[in-house]
Amino acid sequence: MFRNRKYFCQSITFYQQEQLLNKVLKDCEDCFKQLDQHGKSIKKDTKDMFIKFTQAKLQDQKKLLETDSVGVFQMLLDIIENVAHDKPLMTYILTTIDAIISENQRLFKQFMRALTPQVVPKLKQFLFLDGYDKVVYEAAAKIVTMIIADEGGNDAKEWVILFIGGIGNKLKISDQMIMPICVHFLKHDSLAIQFIKSGGIKIVSNQLTKYPTDLHIAYYTILALWLLSFTNESIPLFNDPQLGLIRMIIESVQKISREKILRVSFACFKNLVDVSAQCIELMVDNGLIKVVDLLLKGNLKDQDLIDDIKYVGEILEKNMKILTSFEKYVKELNAQNLTWSPVHTEKFWKENVKKFEENDFLLIRQLMKLAEILKSNNNQNIAVACYDLGEFCRFHPFGKVVLEQLNAKQEIMKQARNDDQMIRENALLSLQKIMLHNWQV
Repeated sequence: MFRNRKYFCQSITFYQQEQLLNKVLKDCEDCFKQLDQHGKSIKKDTKDMFIKFTQAKLQDQKKLLETDSVGVFQMLLDIIENVAHDKPLMTYILTTIDAIISENQRLFKQFMRALTPQVVPKLKQFLFLDGYDKVVYEAAAKIVTMIIADEGGNDAKEWVILFIGGIGNKLKISDQMIMPICVHFLKHDSLAIQFIKSGGIKIVSNQLTKYPTDLHIAYYTILALWLLSFTNESIPLFNDPQLGLIRMIIESVQKISREKILRVSFACFKNLVDVSAQCIELMVDNGLIKVVDLLLKGNLKDQDLIDDIKYVGEILEKNMKILTSFEKYVKELNAQNLTWSPVHTEKFWKENVKKFEENDFLLIRQLMKLAEILKSNNNQNIAVACYDLGEFCRFHPFGKVVLEQLNAKQEIMKQARNDDQMIRENALLSLQKIMLHNWQV
């Protein structure tokens, strides 16, 4: 219960840090003694406000901020400026500031008015020093980011470059805190563009790839993508099937069916379907229509969310026929990026199999080249190619003859021994169709 009575306990830096939080709670009891040890380094007014604020319950701390926010912020900043070397105190002070300024815009603006020129350089220094608790580095990085992003200008762009370049290198930031910090850049168009230029999208992609089922990371990462979707510079990134941002968002929606994930995901989709036909295509290719149908049959309560899902679903349905055309198939094949989209279905092959006769079965030869690759960075290409060759044999009157001339059976048999289960299963299914030419036609 004691935990809920203090501001610093609400800092996001304590996410999955129960042991450290309990340690800080215990150390908090000795904070007054530690501050006394610094003697004349700390003014009497600062000490008095520190004792008053730290001893107060959470609700009383909030009341104190309402009546004397200037005094509270000046106290916190004075301690940073004068005793930054006191590691336990810095853990308490920085997480307290982070929790306060993250609560609402009013408190953040009051904090900004209390800032002195010495504070930001001091906070930046923490990021490159050793020996502090991890939450000190993360709270310092988050506070600096919020300050600099609000001020804007070249300093803010330089900070984006430094932060992106330092992740995984110099900066001691955990994976759980990367995106909660980055979202503060992305609320500003100029910094969102700088984020893209600095290679920040790789960090976003890595987060979703590495933690596909982590609610906290997925939420902040998709929130970052939603903020990016407001900038024109981000659209080519969403359009890139190899980067797979849309696919990863859809996978997160399927794996983590929580309303907070759905809200931010469909807010992002809504932005994208309004500006990019290619994004619509990727959403259809990656099965978003089915996801929409399932969600609308569920028990959602948020009407705004339901409206967003319906809006996206209606646009996808309107484009469905266009996206299942023969031209779409050719486009996929030429790009060597086959996906389990509507053009790789029984219906498509029944309607279009004769078109594959053109140019001496050129498209079938292209499929064969993909199926012959024994090792690939895109195993889905091989699996879909094997599936399609089986469907061609199944529906074309001379399909088996054509595939025999291309030595297809031997190549697909090799894939039937592939280490990848998806390739193996589709290769075996294709072989069944080749050997039993009239298989369920």
